[in-house]
Amino acid sequence: MHSSTMFTVGTALRRAESNNLPVEVLVHGHWISGNVAGVDGQGVILSTHAEHAVVRLESISAVRIPETMADAPAAETYDEQLHELAVVEDEEGAYAMPGAASA
Repeated sequence: MHSSTMFTVGTALRRAESNNLPVEVLVHGHWISGNVAGVDGQGVILSTHAEHAVVRLESISAVRIPETMADAPAAETYDEQLHELAVVEDEEGAYAMPGAASA
């Protein structure tokens, strides 16, 4: 008889949390990054020093975890990427992406 182990998204996230490793989760075609601040049977909390994201486990298609800490990107890398996507308010109270042309 062969023994087998079933790996799930939740298992991967719990292992990353136990080892304090950053993860990337694929949610509807977009990668979301951070350290696992908590995980249960329903969802996961991903955290950087700048923000938190709560994601339903059923929405996650894949999880990427670095094999070693040397491979792990720093949280600052994530923040730099997120900063490029930040929405800012202009003088007139309108919101726009930085660097985006106004209409």
